Amino acid sequence: MRSRAFWLAVFALCVGPAAAGQVADEAAVPRVSVADLKRAVDAGQVLIIDVRDAGWYAEGHLPGAVNVPPEELQQKLAMLKAAKKPIVAYCA
Repeated sequence: MRSRAFWLAVFALCVGPAAAGQVADEAAVPRVSVADLKRAVDAGQVLIIDVRDAGWYAEGHLPGAVNVPPEELQQKLAMLKAAKKPIVAYCA
C-alpha cells in the first residue's frame, strides 16, 4: 500500500498543484533520497517510468526508464503490474 501512496504522490506532483490536493496527508507520502533511489535502481529493485510524452522522452530520459505518458497508462497497466516491484515516476 505504501508504494501505491508513493505513486499517487509522484503522479500528483507531475500533473500539477491542482492534483496535489488529491493526497489527503502529504506527511504520509514517503520520500526517497537520490542516493537511496540510485541504490535501488542499481540493484534492479524499482521500475522507473517517465510520464512525459514520447517526444520529450526521445530527447532524453533516465537510463532504463520506460515511457508511460498518462494517456497510455491503461494500455501499459499489465506491464507495470508484471514488474512486481515499486514504481518510481518522474516527469522532468
